[in-house]
Amino acid sequence: MKKDVDLSCIRIGTEDDLADAVALASRLLNKTSPDLDFVTRQFSSDLLVAVLLTTAYGTRDKTLAEVLFFLVDPTWASAMQILCFFPHEPQAFQQKNAARWRKGLSSKITGITDDAAQGMVNRCYLHWKNAFAVAGGVEVMAKPPCSIAVFNQQAVAKALQMVSSIPSDKKAGAERTLQNAQADDGYRAVADACQASAKLEEAKARFENLVEPITRLQIDLVLAAAMDPEDFHITPILLLGEPGIGKTYLATQLAEALGVATEKISAGGAQGGFQFTGSHSSWSGARPGSIVTLLAEGRSASPVVVIDEVDKIGASVQYPVLPVLLDLLEPNTAKAFKDQFLDMEFDASRIIFILTANSLDGVPAALLSRVEVFEVPRPEPAQRLRIIEQVIDQLCLKTKTRIVMDKGSCDLLAERMDIDLRRLSRLVKEAFAKAMQLGAPLAHIAMPQFSGKRSIGF
Repeated sequence: MKKDVDLSCIRIGTEDDLADAVALASRLLNKTSPDLDFVTRQFSSDLLVAVLLTTAYGTRDKTLAEVLFFLVDPTWASAMQILCFFPHEPQAFQQKNAARWRKGLSSKITGITDDAAQGMVNRCYLHWKNAFAVAGGVEVMAKPPCSIAVFNQQAVAKALQMVSSIPSDKKAGAERTLQNAQADDGYRAVADACQASAKLEEAKARFENLVEPITRLQIDLVLAAAMDPEDFHITPILLLGEPGIGKTYLATQLAEALGVATEKISAGGAQGGFQFTGSHSSWSGARPGSIVTLLAEGRSASPVVVIDEVDKIGASVQYPVLPVLLDLLEPNTAKAFKDQFLDMEFDASRIIFILTANSLDGVPAALLSRVEVFEVPRPEPAQRLRIIEQVIDQLCLKTKTRIVMDKGSCDLLAERMDIDLRRLSRLVKEAFAKAMQLGAPLAHIAMPQFSGKRSIGF
């Protein structure tokens, strides 16, 4: 590493530490990635200053390699966790100028959504990696631990070259997806299956109507934990049952246990197979598909994808969904899944698929042969009450407002089996919001009249 990019140039413990970090970041990034937009370049510069200071004051290696590793350290649960670390970092921002600068950074971070954070951090990683290679010859591990190659870098480079010639209104989103795909040299981590299985055990105690599918997932996760990352595969499952009984909730619990992103796609959507594969760049409104975007923007090879209402798969001959789904659910074909917009193949074989349907009527036989079917019963009052309490706890946490829900109305709502879980959640939120408006410490749920039949939800 060249001496002029050694972190020893940052005079820690003095009021000059911030100025030194800003100057170093400027030198490193000044001549790289001129095609980056101003907002991305500025964010990348600010984030680099924060990591340079943190690394300089840290106890680990004070090198550019350590700075780069900061963004891909597997101990981070998410990109947003990385960004939220700096407002509370205890050492690097004690000097007056650095403390003032951190307030500005914290304000910028507040405006970033969870969905946007991962893509932004990925682009910063690529920006820094190129800059560090030019400035100091930093060698980066080609293959992160417990990971598989999802994106071939030659294929990504070819796609970038193709995208450079398409109209500007379509170019930005496609370039961003491909730049994200370059992160970690196209490798994506396989989730910690053993840890996820243990977390799902806790969910079984709270959601009795989902015990069977959770147990099936745990079996696959235990086996996956004992195998090489290349052999990671979770059998797709189809959850069968009426609306509002918690089918989609299982997917969110699984994604949370695995620490991965989740995507929900309607099988009966008007866009047909294009929502999965993207459409050719020459078409009006064309863009990359949801599958390539999900894998590119995340760091996991095994995000959870919910395919909703597969019993309503459209019968469109021109844009059929079924052939695309069959390719995704079959590991051999999913290994070379192709995005039509980018004209690029990638490995989608480790994605975890959870399908939902109200009934088996309309579910194609070919699809049924690739999934394991579980009928999800309606949750009983005890489980419904726990859901109500969970919604209340989340509202208190997110709003930073302590409001107690009237126990009598909670018990009554739990007993109302004609109200599905989605409407149940909505009623609790409405009562909570009304109490907030009135400044009342106690909320009462407005109970709807008994309909005489089961609500089908929203």
